[in-house]
Amino acid sequence: MDIEIRRGLAEAWALATAHRNMLAVYVAIGVVVPFLLLSSEPIFSLRAVMAILSDPWTYRVGGSITGPLYLLGIVAVIVAGAMLAAWNGLQAELREGYLSEVMYGMVAGVAYLLANLVLAILFGLASALPLFALGPDALFGTGGALDIVVALYRLLVALVGSWIAARLCLAGAIMGGRGKLEPLSAFVESWRCTRTAQWRLFGFYLLYGLPYGIAATGLIIVHGAVILNNTPGSTIETLMSFGWILLFALYFLGQILIPAGLYRASEPEVAASEIFA
Repeated sequence: MDIEIRRGLAEAWALATAHRNMLAVYVAIGVVVPFLLLSSEPIFSLRAVMAILSDPWTYRVGGSITGPLYLLGIVAVIVAGAMLAAWNGLQAELREGYLSEVMYGMVAGVAYLLANLVLAILFGLASALPLFALGPDALFGTGGALDIVVALYRLLVALVGSWIAARLCLAGAIMGGRGKLEPLSAFVESWRCTRTAQWRLFGFYLLYGLPYGIAATGLIIVHGAVILNNTPGSTIETLMSFGWILLFALYFLGQILIPAGLYRASEPEVAASEIFA
């Protein structure tokens, strides 16, 4: 079984064209609602975040961390639920409606989110063990040759993490397409389906993330300048918020459509003679 990335992108575009109204609804649920929820918390407001990033020596975060962590958990569940609901609606032969898709997504999304969280924690712990073995000098830096080695090791860890993510990129689409509630079998199948095309997918996702990284960096620079030179609530600051929503929406759509298209591309094509045989 092989995955043609060009065919997968064509399938993703076909899904986007056929389901644009549905996707708009799930962008509202998975991007706009979380954005508004986070903006309601002073710690996560764009002005506070950008002020800290622009001048971390002047601006500080204080207060209890319980409320913000609780809000982050709610937002993560909403985003994951919207993604699973969208995958379910995109690949269903006969859609059952938004209510059914959202109910499925919120249940399956929690399982999908927890599975990814466990994998991330395990990978993080495994990656940190060599640094802990080297002692505090590796963790905090000494300005010597060890810092170069540690930097190269961290780059290697990031690349390995990206490779694992590419191998598991189909898991959510498999879960949503088949209406699964448990993620383990979907992760296993994604690992199996991407075996042949793993290095192509790895390279593709590295290139795919590059424009978003550049755009996010540009927005951070511009938004930081806006915050430092304008009063809160100004028109240009509101426009910057719309810019962030647009960037998050595009990324959200890509995270849904590309895995769905690649999953469809991984399935063998059926000839007409086989259908009417």
